[in-house]
Amino acid sequence: MIPEPSRVALVTGATGTLGIATCLALAEAGHDVAIHHRGDEGTADALRAQVRARGRRAVSVGADFAVADVDEVCLDLAGRVRRDLGPIDTLVLNAASQELTPWADLDTPTWDRLYAGTLRLTAALLGTLWPRMDPRRSPVIVVVGSIEGIRPAPGHAAYAVFKSAVHHLVAASAQELGSRGIRVVGVAPGLIDRDGLERDWPDGYERWCRTAALRRPVRPEEVAATIAFLAGPGASAITGVTIPIDAGWSSAPGW
Repeated sequence: MIPEPSRVALVTGATGTLGIATCLALAEAGHDVAIHHRGDEGTADALRAQVRARGRRAVSVGADFAVADVDEVCLDLAGRVRRDLGPIDTLVLNAASQELTPWADLDTPTWDRLYAGTLRLTAALLGTLWPRMDPRRSPVIVVVGSIEGIRPAPGHAAYAVFKSAVHHLVAASAQELGSRGIRVVGVAPGLIDRDGLERDWPDGYERWCRTAALRRPVRPEEVAATIAFLAGPGASAITGVTIPIDAGWSSAPGW
């Protein structure tokens, strides 16, 4: 039997490390979950089973946002979620390109491509889906930014610029949508741990652990727990801000 109350969440980019943890945290918090993926059906199916094992409904919805008419794709996605689970109460905008391009290679077409995979995509999802949220159900949009949007790392210029703009989108859209009963909040994760991270990126891993106050990366479950809290009634007065989840990285001295 499905416990009450039941809310519906759509998590974009749900088959990555953070997306998986977020789907499970939202299921634990009482959400039925729509799992967005871009062709990773095996991972999506396994995640769907994990959500259902927690007593929640779950569907997997495939969609590729790397198209010219992204609004149409977003609307189709919303329609499928509504048909299978109901109207979206919690929208987690996690899907984004993580392409890191050296400064010397940032020509105009590259800027355009990176913009399309970050700020443009997030704005399109937010802009097309919020009108389909019911203000009577305390809807919330959670946008996943990055600590790179607070302070860029060398060689990550374009990604950092667009994540910074995503943080500002949180504030701007919260002002626009607050009177309509919709909260918009952001999270800015730091370096998220995963299997093999220390082996694959030893220099970056060491630099991060040396800088962060807790001397370790962030666990995906820690970010997911914050997202689940922000989506719940305990955060009902929180909107328009982006919260760093960075093991104390942003408290490090800048000189």
